[in-house]
Amino acid sequence: MLDFTHKAALAAVVTLVSISGCTDSSNSQPVAQSEVAPAQAAALSTSPEAIHADAGVEVTGTYAELAVRRGGVPGEDGKLQGGEYVPVEFMQLPDDHQIGNRLFKYEGPGWESEQVAYRLYFDERAAIDIFGKTKPQLVLPEVGQDGTDYHALSDWGMDVLKVGPSLGLGGVGVWHQGKLEGVRQFTGASVNVSNETEASAVRVQYTGWKSGGGERDLDMTLRIEPGSRLTQVHTKTEIPAESWATGIVRHGLEPLVSTPAGSGWGYLATWGVQSLADDNLGMAIFFRNADLQQITDDEYNHLVLLKGGTEAQYQFAAVWRDEDVQSREQFVAYLNATAQALGENSVVAGADQ
Repeated sequence: MLDFTHKAALAAVVTLVSISGCTDSSNSQPVAQSEVAPAQAAALSTSPEAIHADAGVEVTGTYAELAVRRGGVPGEDGKLQGGEYVPVEFMQLPDDHQIGNRLFKYEGPGWESEQVAYRLYFDERAAIDIFGKTKPQLVLPEVGQDGTDYHALSDWGMDVLKVGPSLGLGGVGVWHQGKLEGVRQFTGASVNVSNETEASAVRVQYTGWKSGGGERDLDMTLRIEPGSRLTQVHTKTEIPAESWATGIVRHGLEPLVSTPAGSGWGYLATWGVQSLADDNLGMAIFFRNADLQQITDDEYNHLVLLKGGTEAQYQFAAVWRDEDVQSREQFVAYLNATAQALGENSVVAGADQ
């Protein structure tokens, strides 16, 4: 369990137990930091469900998980019932996995900072969804448990994005012969989850991904740091892609685009009433301008096309019911400040190499 101390953060302690194709980490806890006085630290609960923004306590941190049902049995509808969800560090996607069978809590891995949480559909959809939060807190351990509904507003928040057949926010694909090819057909997939003091991450590896006129293996890492809404995406494959693609689901809003000359990073974003709570939601893809090939649309997505090759890197973020971002103007200010900061960080990183 986490021991909170003044201006300190400890990584999660993980116990490994082998179960049916996955590695159990049921004792793992969110990575968290707390700027609290010693008396407050002593009183603060250390269970993952209780790492919230209580009065007078500022909590920051990250957590990632893949929770797999253990001990369940199929019901008449074919969906698993009973048993319990157990967090694991590694999981190979079963060959007979069916979408919606409740093997995975909220259908795949999730990762979060105290600002926002995301999840990846660990199946042939491979889209990324958003869990919006009502206040800064770490919530994933309680999301998707039996008897709860993350599509309805709870004290912690809710699933705020209708994904449909799109990439969601920041899902990956390639652009081939004038159309998007997402990660829809593959021969195998696995997930690794890691929680460290400085960040939490989900690594997804696909084998035999049919794309770009052939098959390739895809290695994708999704990483989030404390205090940040940004997910950092790094994809790798052994066979070069003609063009990498990512994007944002289309909900009838005019996209916001910025690719200023002389600036290191640009963005594609949307803002407006597009959440499942029927209120404002902001979504953004950030990319290096040097990598940008084209901004375009298809039927379901606003798309960013990035230069081809064996690797691609970009970042994405979502903003919902944030006290500091409540209007289009404030969202644009956030976008510009984030793009500028990413550019400055890139310059510093380059200077250090």
